[in-house]
Amino acid sequence: MEFLMNKSQRINDMLIFLNKKRQFNLKDIMNRYHISKSTALRDIASLETLGIPIYSDLGRNGSYKILSNDLLSPIIFSIDEISALYFSMLTLENYNMCPFDIDLQKLKEKFENSISEQQLSKITKIEKILQPEVRKTINNSQLRIILDILLHRQGEFFPIKYEQQSLQVQFIKLFSYKGDWYVEVLNKDTSQKEELSCQSIEFYP
Repeated sequence: MEFLMNKSQRINDMLIFLNKKRQFNLKDIMNRYHISKSTALRDIASLETLGIPIYSDLGRNGSYKILSNDLLSPIIFSIDEISALYFSMLTLENYNMCPFDIDLQKLKEKFENSISEQQLSKITKIEKILQPEVRKTINNSQLRIILDILLHRQGEFFPIKYEQQSLQVQFIKLFSYKGDWYVEVLNKDTSQKEELSCQSIEFYP
């Protein structure tokens, strides 16, 4: 690393570093963080205390394996990082549609229940100071369908109705502008790219 970390910073960085690994050596930790063997062993013990399923693999090089890393490790966020994530979540309310089937109020409550009192106090103050315009949420079924197409069926043409016109389009990408969602499409008849408002798109049954 380019600078010397304290233990809490180092443990947090290790969680990120090891989250995508199946195995590692003690020297990987020692070299990355410029720490001694004894410090590296103590840090690994701290990770195990946090619930990271690490076990020692017999060998001369201090090899370790991670039983399962399919679930995101419990990364530790600073107060400023928590505040940025929370405010980003609040801005979802600015949009007429959301591509995910979530209850933003319940998500907000879960978020608040998972952070410390100090963090909650700061983000509450931020929310009072920075209050984005909130729009009434409308049916998000079109957006969910478009997102699913972009994830799983990109490259296909689909029949849609848009502003009383019947079109055959290929969906290219989603983007937002001033609280509304738009999608870039390729019009099969004209071979031209167009930008359509998601809330004005109708899919044929």
